[in-house]
Amino acid sequence: MLTARFAAPLLAAVLAAPGTVRAAPPPPGPPVSAAQRGISGISEGVLQRYLTTPYGELNGLRLADGRLVMFGPMMGPSVEQLLPVGARLRIIGQSAPDGTMRASALINLDSGKSVEEAPPGPPPPPRQAGAAALTLQRCEAAGLVELILHGPRGEANGVLLDTGAMIYFRPGLMAGTLQSGQPFAAIGIGTQAPSGLAMEAFAAGADLASVRQAASNNQAQRPPLPPRESSRHVD
Repeated sequence: MLTARFAAPLLAAVLAAPGTVRAAPPPPGPPVSAAQRGISGISEGVLQRYLTTPYGELNGLRLADGRLVMFGPMMGPSVEQLLPVGARLRIIGQSAPDGTMRASALINLDSGKSVEEAPPGPPPPPRQAGAAALTLQRCEAAGLVELILHGPRGEANGVLLDTGAMIYFRPGLMAGTLQSGQPFAAIGIGTQAPSGLAMEAFAAGADLASVRQAASNNQAQRPPLPPRESSRHVD
């Protein structure tokens, strides 16, 4: 989760709109710069599709021009209500070297409504089981790398394939350098959401045949994912 705060006049001017979903502002304090608040960019685009975590929780958006916008999963339900596919939006947050935006606030330019990240607080209650809950399952995916996700130190920790599959992995799982357009296959655990497959890979390579063989040779496969936490892919 990002930890940017929005108490300064810059965001007050940009976010002033009816229907804003936001937490109560903190008590007034000394003026701080945009860099101190973690705000380094404001951008606009058109929403093409949602991105999810391996648990099926909304944690990002892909824009029509190919850029990615990432945020913490706790922001996801509000974002889904605010932004339908095809909506024009404004993103406020931090721009990473790879062009990915880490959003602290999103504005629907068609409705004027907005949502911003809540300040740190107690964790939300566990999600109730029900029809909307997605079940973790063993998954396979293969395709060509379209986009590469990076962690806070610049390490590759995920890819978006041309098939639409979002694959997360621990740094070091893939040997060598990842490049757009190269073949990529993975086996792991994840969910199939309406927006597409999202998985955490425990084995990956250039093609499914070699990945299946590697997974078969290694009987001690990766255990199930740990309890949900704020996404490490948006730090």
